[in-house]
Amino acid sequence: MIDLYLMRHGIAANLGEGGILNDADRPLTLDGRTRMKQAAAGIKKLEIKFNVILTSPLLRARQTAEAVAEVLDLQHRVKILESLAPGKAFIEGEGQNAEIFLELGSYQFDKALLVGHMPDLSELASYLLTGNRNLNIEFKKGTICAIEVTSLPPRGPGLLCWQMSPKQLRFLGR
Repeated sequence: MIDLYLMRHGIAANLGEGGILNDADRPLTLDGRTRMKQAAAGIKKLEIKFNVILTSPLLRARQTAEAVAEVLDLQHRVKILESLAPGKAFIEGEGQNAEIFLELGSYQFDKALLVGHMPDLSELASYLLTGNRNLNIEFKKGTICAIEVTSLPPRGPGLLCWQMSPKQLRFLGR
């Protein structure tokens, strides 16, 4: 079995704030970084042993992955996955030939945290669970869900094990 943990990035600065002109350059806000570290404390209590933390190349996602990795003492396991950038996961192909599955295939893991963006995470979760991208699973900023699959690319429906909001994770981490 393979456990995929899909997480949306934390609260980020808006375009135009502090001279930010490019969406890819939007950092986490101070509050966003603090909340993600508190949420990571909740993940730590769950005792999940990630083999790898894969993140979108966009700054806010990288900072989210780094904040979680720091709390879990897994900084050396953070890697960039280009197909987690907005609009990339399914752009090169549909279903089993999707770029995300080709990239994931280059890693050896049984537990991976994937940090990305909406609506891509919703589409990925939907595909892992149903074989199509239309389930419309909500991911607020900092939300994480755990999906178990038998293989990558998935050969059948996955299992939604749980989903937690950042507020629930922060509560758990107290």
